[in-house]
Amino acid sequence: MPGSGMDLNNLPKRSQHDTDFERMAVKPLAHKQAAGHDSTGFTQQCADINTMDVMEQAMQAKLTQTMQEGIEDGWNARTAEEEAAREANKEVTQAEIDAKEDKKGFDDDDSLEAMRAKRREQMKAAHEKKLKYQALGHGNYEEIEEEVFLKTVTASERCVVHFYHKDFEKCKIMDMHLRRMCRKFIGTRFVRLDAEKAQFFSQKLQIRTLPCAVVFNDGVAKGKQLGFDGLGGEEFKTIQLAWVFKCLEGIEEDFGPEDEVEFQAD
Repeated sequence: MPGSGMDLNNLPKRSQHDTDFERMAVKPLAHKQAAGHDSTGFTQQCADINTMDVMEQAMQAKLTQTMQEGIEDGWNARTAEEEAAREANKEVTQAEIDAKEDKKGFDDDDSLEAMRAKRREQMKAAHEKKLKYQALGHGNYEEIEEEVFLKTVTASERCVVHFYHKDFEKCKIMDMHLRRMCRKFIGTRFVRLDAEKAQFFSQKLQIRTLPCAVVFNDGVAKGKQLGFDGLGGEEFKTIQLAWVFKCLEGIEEDFGPEDEVEFQAD
């Protein structure tokens, strides 16, 4: 080629084989290069945060659902247990047995015998409970001394103690109602205690109004009836006072505030 330029014909010929450098694999651009040298990675950080938020929300929703299901399952199980217990403890009356006998068929013999057996067991248990209550003094309205106060309220599951004063007419009215109740509600021990002779427990229980009837359940004071508060005056019915004790877990037997319960008069 004329001039002083490079003669292309005189250039060394290229080898038929690539050099080691040329055979090297081309690496992909790094994340920073792909995003541009000036990128700080802020976009990716935002994406990561959003992903974490979604995951946390999903986990919280699942946890809430699991807790709710657990509560519902526990409630349903408890309801079923209580229903089974009520059915097992349901009293079988002689009237039910008689009705079953009147319309029984060939296949009813086993169920009828089961009812009779359950009735016998219930009567036996009721008799044993009555004997236990009588041994503890239930069924009688007695006066106790301060020395046996703790023993009295802890020996029976349910106990009502009337703190009284011998000269107060209202205390005598309270005595009348409690004497009636003790014969009707055999599951409760009813006693009276002279407040003047029981200064220690009167102060401990903060008794400042007489008459005062304190309800105990398993030895724990559940509440008080101060005077005739909430009973509508001195002419209240025994069932009204009994319902107060029932609401304070002081009476075992079932009844309602409007029930016509017969009480034996003094």
